[in-house]
Amino acid sequence: MFRLRSRAAGRLLLGLGLAVIVSALPTVASSAATEWAIVHDESRLGFEATQQGGRFEGRFEDFSADMRFSADDLAASRFDVTIATGSVNTGSSQRDANLPDAEWFNTDAFPEAYYVTREIRATPNGYEAVGDLTIRDNTHEVVLPFTWRTEGERAEMDGAVTIDRVRFGVGQGEWRDPSVAGHAVEVVVDLTLER
Repeated sequence: MFRLRSRAAGRLLLGLGLAVIVSALPTVASSAATEWAIVHDESRLGFEATQQGGRFEGRFEDFSADMRFSADDLAASRFDVTIATGSVNTGSSQRDANLPDAEWFNTDAFPEAYYVTREIRATPNGYEAVGDLTIRDNTHEVVLPFTWRTEGERAEMDGAVTIDRVRFGVGQGEWRDPSVAGHAVEVVVDLTLER
């Protein structure tokens, strides 16, 4: 008799435990960061740089990203970006023909660059992503300040950060001379996203 009562009590406790776990699941799921898809026709992943003192703009036509962001769940938010460096477009056929070469992006050996966040945090002006940027197998921390605006099923992300191209091995040999090509490159992120 005692054994039967113990089994019944055990089943009751197990049932109550499962009920507590199941009831907690919706709360956990609802707090997860939202997954966003890039609307490529309305987005730009680009840069601004100088050559012989003259400023020019460029962009990468081919890039993808795993974007997860919720302002109320920054701990679960992250950006994992892959860029095809051979898809660079600066509006100059001569420059665009040279950038994939070994002195610059060396796309034969390193066809892709990566930016992977380790943390996203709030700031007085918006947010900042702390992550690792890898170009030509050189990885350095890059902190990207950005703003994020959500309207319905869409969102806009805008950000910019200046990096030193030489740290990433971009522009070697005679191209290391800053009077030929400036070392500072401003990376510009202007994305339209949808849920």
